[in-house]
Amino acid sequence: MTLILHARSVEAVVESRLKEQGLSLRRFGLLGHLRATPGISFSDLARRAGIKVQSLQPIVQTLLDLGYVHTIGGVGQGRAAVLELTSTGSDALDRATEMVSEVDGELFADGEWKDLGDALVRLATTFQRDRRKTTD
Repeated sequence: MTLILHARSVEAVVESRLKEQGLSLRRFGLLGHLRATPGISFSDLARRAGIKVQSLQPIVQTLLDLGYVHTIGGVGQGRAAVLELTSTGSDALDRATEMVSEVDGELFADGEWKDLGDALVRLATTFQRDRRKTTD
């Protein structure tokens, strides 16, 4: 329970700092997915984000309006639209990633909090590796 409560406070700090950059945690995550998989479809992006395509559409529209992403193809052209990160979006993602690293450094810099942060990174790495093994 302590970890859940601390995670919520960390999330609030990150959300606040992302908001200063015109992002949210959801948008930040989507930009990361778009960088990792250029040309991803709406449905695949929604699946990775754990939301429905209908919920994704207004978020993507905001990212389009900000110039962070652009679409290739589209409905009515015989294939579904796919999404790519723009250079503006890439720059925004770089700034946000740097900020998140700064928050990590501030919150998990010393003593037992550093030990906890290190352990969480190891767990996340193991989780990702194990997840890739089951999906390959």
